[in-house]
Parts: sequence; structure tokens; C-alpha cells
Amino acid sequence: MENITKPKLVFFQWKNKGLSELVSLHRYQHVKCLSEFFEVVVINQDCDFQQICDEYQPDLTLFESGYRSTKVQKIQIQNTSAYPEIPKLGFHNADSWCDCRAGFLSDMEHWGIETFFSISTTTVEHTPEISENLFVWPNFVDPDVYHDYGESKIVPVLFTGYITQLYPWRQRIQKIVSQFYPSLICPHLGYEGRFASRMIYGEKYARMINASFFVPSCGTVAKEVVRKHFEIPGSKSCLITEKTASIEAAGFVDMQNCIFADDNNILDKLDYLFQNLDELEKITSAGYQLVHSRHTLKQRDQIFQWFNLYRTLKPNQRIIQTNPFEPLTIIEQSSGIQNSHVICNGLNRVLLSQGDEKLWAGKYEDAEALYLRCLYYISWMPEPKLRLALCNLYKGNAETAISWISQPIKFTLEVYKALDPDPVEWAYFIISLLCQGKVDEAINCTNQFPSLSHPELERTRWVINVLENEEFQEILHPSEKSNYRYSVHKLPSRSFHDWIDNICLMLQACKQNSLAEYLQNIILSKSKLVSKPNFVKEKTKTFSKKKLFEFLVFSKKKILQKNHFIQGLSVELRSILKTNVLKPLNRLETKYGYFLPYSFSGMINDELFSFVRKLTREEEIKTALVIGASAGQVGTEAVLKGVWENWNKPTVFCINTTNTHFKKLQNRYTNVSIVRCYEISSVLTVNLHGELEPCIENIKKENKINSFDVILIARAGFSGISEVHEIDEARFIILDELNTFESYKIYQRFIAKPNYLLVDQNPSVRNGYAIFQRLININ
Repeated sequence: MENITKPKLVFFQWKNKGLSELVSLHRYQHVKCLSEFFEVVVINQDCDFQQICDEYQPDLTLFESGYRSTKVQKIQIQNTSAYPEIPKLGFHNADSWCDCRAGFLSDMEHWGIETFFSISTTTVEHTPEISENLFVWPNFVDPDVYHDYGESKIVPVLFTGYITQLYPWRQRIQKIVSQFYPSLICPHLGYEGRFASRMIYGEKYARMINASFFVPSCGTVAKEVVRKHFEIPGSKSCLITEKTASIEAAGFVDMQNCIFADDNNILDKLDYLFQNLDELEKITSAGYQLVHSRHTLKQRDQIFQWFNLYRTLKPNQRIIQTNPFEPLTIIEQSSGIQNSHVICNGLNRVLLSQGDEKLWAGKYEDAEALYLRCLYYISWMPEPKLRLALCNLYKGNAETAISWISQPIKFTLEVYKALDPDPVEWAYFIISLLCQGKVDEAINCTNQFPSLSHPELERTRWVINVLENEEFQEILHPSEKSNYRYSVHKLPSRSFHDWIDNICLMLQACKQNSLAEYLQNIILSKSKLVSKPNFVKEKTKTFSKKKLFEFLVFSKKKILQKNHFIQGLSVELRSILKTNVLKPLNRLETKYGYFLPYSFSGMINDELFSFVRKLTREEEIKTALVIGASAGQVGTEAVLKGVWENWNKPTVFCINTTNTHFKKLQNRYTNVSIVRCYEISSVLTVNLHGELEPCIENIKKENKINSFDVILIARAGFSGISEVHEIDEARFIILDELNTFESYKIYQRFIAKPNYLLVDQNPSVRNGYAIFQRLININ
């Protein structure tokens, strides 16, 4: 047989500084896959590109970047401008939402690389500016590891991998299935750290899958295609997964080669297939065939395809990819055909989009809640942090804006060690300084990173030049796309006129009126480009909403008046009443919040209510503290209900400002010894730190309490709660109204504590909730 010489590829891979064997295996599989098509030379030390090319004479070079781990180190590569005739490709080896993207884009520009491959099918959704230069090299499996070992099927349902807020589908499915089917749950102990060595991987992991009937997995909040989507059917187990555009693009079809399921049908589908094992075997075998024919390293030749097409490319042609799992092709540039990427609309992207809609409508509080929800799913994602900075600039909180925008910049420069930051983030960091009145600092920052360019940054520099020099006459011309740095942020396309209007709005909101006026006058007199800002105003509530609210209040009063009458009705009449009256009202509760009396309200089926009631009923607790307690408030009612059912009869201490709902709670429990109410300042806008902490200290002193068993923060919107440290030693911390800035600060404090575990969380239920438990022994 004639030997075919493979083209030579030099792969610049980051330096391994102690990665776990599991992650090292993933990195090795990339090399193994490339070796199917190329003669691969791996370089993982600092080097000189020209010298490497002189020594190895490659046909193609591939530069890994954007890796998120403390156990690898980016290598330094000099002279990358040498040998321009040798094609250079960037390899984005990271999640599509990763905070290393700004560093990746910085690396690509400084290395002179314009074409990128990513392992993530959703990268273009998160970084749309690179859509025309991006190709997908999707995840795959090694058939030498993932195949049918002939193991006996002894595990009904296997759950393996992370079950965290990043995987909401997986969280919900595990809760449901594990209650009704025998399930093997393998905890994910992390890719790094002291417990990573306990992880099962390789052949042992594949055999465990092979011994299971079903293995559920999902593609995170982003609805990505992850390795598990191929590892499970590739090891001949039946994949249960969420139906997404990326999964369908990979060839998966419900009830043919996998199972698409959600909260409502997962148990029905399991019941059916366990009762029809022949059909289950057909589905499992079809999934196995799909993976081994389309999704192993032997079929992942996208980089090889690109190389072969590039060698035949004519000046008027370009390479495109119409589907991550279909062949690349050449088209004429005049055809107007573009890269076609799978759009999955993951939860994080939906939340950002909804937040943007509120932000640009001037509804800053609503926008902040949506961006915070996004951060609860992916706390390191830079897009919501930039937008939270913008919200605070429009609200006049320049200092808070600086704290948000500084986070991704510091990570990019200090942790990732990129040569420069994301240009849009840097632009709004400078604007935030202006909004603090720190003109000199803004000028200094503008002079940093002179090679960094982007339309948002060029406009910011123009403003600084105008403020710095009244005689500045240069008219700003929009940058050509080919000349500016790609950003991870996509903001609305605005005329320079509108953009200046919004900067002036921010300056005025932050009490920099003279600066805004000076800027307006200078621009009006010098460039004639800008008229007086047309400031955005929050829309007033509509008449129909007001009427609806009045109707809900009226309905509640009527139901309260008829309460005793309803209890005396026959079962049949009560059923009719619930169907015709209560069900429509319960649907309204779902949309507008709980307003019915407890016995009729949908509150009793609320996710947080159920969890908290069970916790306070079954745990051996003696004390509970409710901050922001109110009658009708979900968390408050759940704690009180659970404590009342607890055999230990714990004491509940309720704190709130003077208000109608708290008064109602006080009146209800006037003669109940286990419920004690404490009023603090009735001024709702005051920072309560000065009153709340002494109140808690007094409760502990009077009742000889060292720490509370349960603390519910039912109203985290109280200013100053995040500064109260009397809550730090509770056994359970429950945060209701999670999507507020105060809650976010408390959440970050406890998520960073090694002796606290996040046991449950859902940012999407009403205004979100999270529950932490203190660990007795963390060793």
C-alpha cells in the first residue's frame, strides 16, 4: 500500500503546570485527533516562531488560546509575523461564554491571526463580532475509549458530571428522576484541586456508562454540545437530553437515537421505555451508530478540510461553514453567502437580551435584576458586568459602575495576563472615571494601550481630546472594521449624535453637570454634530396595569370575606369554585405575584416555599431569624409553617421596618410565644446597617444565642444588609429576592466561604432564591 505523506502542523499548546489526568486526557485527544490528518509537532514552551518554522517547516500552524485554568500557562511566542505564507489558525479551547475571550482576542491580534476554530458550537452567539472568521471544530470522542464493553445493564439511571447552576436542566431532571427511579449519582469533584484525583475517567468511566440503561446530560445554560452528548451513546447507553438546535444539528432525533425530555415528560418516557425494552435497545443502538459514524476523532477533520480548501482558494473566494457538523466549502465572495452558525438561544443569552431591552428603555432596576440572574448562572461572564456598569452610570452610581467594569478588565490583564483589555470595557472604564469627575485619570487611561482600537473606544478618545483641548478640531471618522479589535460585547449601533447624548445623560445622572454642559457646548460650537441630549425617561405604568392591580386587591378582599362560607360548601361546589374562580386567579398569581389568602394561594406549590417548609420542619433547629419578614411573603410563610410543624418548636425572630404587611404579621402572632417581632426604622430608603446589626445583636444577647440555625433574608433589597456580619455563622442561609445588588453581594460572600455549600438555587423563580448550608467538617 502506498504511503501518503501527511501535511505537517505545528500546534502551539499551552504549558501543563499540573493538570489532572482527566483534563490532560482531553488535551491529548486534541493532538490525537489532529494526528489522524497531520504530522503534528507540539510546542508547549516559550519560543520564537521564526526559529520553529525554520526547524520544522510546517504547512500549517495552530495556536491554542483562551484556556481557563490555573494549571496551564500561556506560552510566549515571538516573531509571529515571520513566514506570512504559512497559514496561522487560532484555537479557542474554552467555553463560549468564558471570561478569557477578551484575552483570546488580544492574543490573536498580537499574533497576527485572523481565522479561528472553536470547540463550542455557541461561540458566535457570545462573540458575534468574529462570526465571519470563526469555524467550529466540535467536541468528539475517542473510539478506543468510548465503545461497547458488553457490560451488564445494572444501573437504571446514571447521573454524572456537574449538577450546578450552570446546568439548570440537569438539576431539574435529577431532582425528578432520583425520586422515582433507582439512580447512581456520581459527584463531579472538579477539574482542579485536591479532589480531582477521585474522578472516574477514561475506560472506567466509559464502562460505568456502558452498564447504565439511561444517562441524562445537557449542554449547560448555553445549550451547547458537550462531550457527554457523545460519550453516553458512544458507550452504548441511551442519552436523555434537552432538545436544542445544536443537538439536532448533530443528528440526534427524539425516540430514534436519543430521548428529548423535559420536566413534564421525563417520567412518562422512562416508564414507557422500561416497559418496552426492545424499543429502548433500538434507540440505544441507533445512538451508538450515530456517534461512531459521525462524532469520533476520526470524523473531526474540519481543520484538515480548511487547509485543503485554503490551498486552492482564489482571490475572489472564501471558505464558509454552513453547519458545525457538515463539510466546509468554498464560495464566491460576490455571492453574499456568509458563515451559517447554529443559534441556540441559551438561557444566559435570553436573559441578556431581555435585560438589554429594559436597559435601553430606561428601566434600569428591571435590567439589573435580569443581568444579576445571568450572573447567578455564570458568575464570571463579562457581558452582564459591563451592562450592570451601564445601568449604574445611567442611575448616577459611578462608583458602583467602576466596581463592575473593573472586574473583567482586572481578570484579562492580571489573571489572564493579556497585553491589553477588551476595547469596549476600556472605553466605559474611562467614561466611568469621567462620571466620577476624575478627568485627569480618564486622560491617563486614554493614553494607555495606543494600538487598541474599536468604534466605542475611538469615540471615547475623541471626547477626552475635546475635554482636554478646547482647540481640538479633528472630526471623528468611523473606524473601518478591518482596523479595530474585536470585542466580546455587542452594543446597539448608534449614530455619534445619539452616542454623545447618552454620555451626557450618564454625566448628568452622576452629578457631573458642568462637565456635561461643557462637553455639549464644545461639541456644538466646534463640530456641530450634537444637539441638546434627548434624555431617556422611564415609561409610566399603563392604565390597564393599574386596573388589574385594583382588581386583584378587590378579589383578595372578596375571598377573605367569603372564607368561612367557602369552607362550608359541599365538595362538589368547592371544586366548581376552584375551577371557575381560583384557577384563573392562581394563573394571575403566577404572573403578578401571590395575593390570595394562604389556603387558596399557589404559594403552597412554590419551589422555594416547599424547600424552606421541609427544611424548617425536618431539621433539628432551635432558632430562626427572618430579616424583612412580611405576611404573605413566600419565604416568611414557609419558615413559619415549617417551624409550626417542627416537633422542637423553634423560636422565630422576625425583623422589618414599620409597614402594613409586617403589622399584619405581628397581629397574627400576638399571642404566639414562638414568634417574636422586632421593628426597626420606618424610613425605607435609609441604610439599615446601623440599626439592623444592633437589633440582631440584642436578640442574640437577650435569648443567649451564639448563632441562628436558619436565617432567611426575605427582603434583600434593604440597603446595607450585605454589610451585616451577624448572619455569617448560621447553619442555613436563605436568600429570597436573589436578583438584587444587595443579595448578589451576600451571595458572593457565602459562595467564597469554604465552609458553606450552595445546596439549592434558582434565579428564575419569581425574583430568584439561593440556599447555603454550613458544613460541619470540610476536610
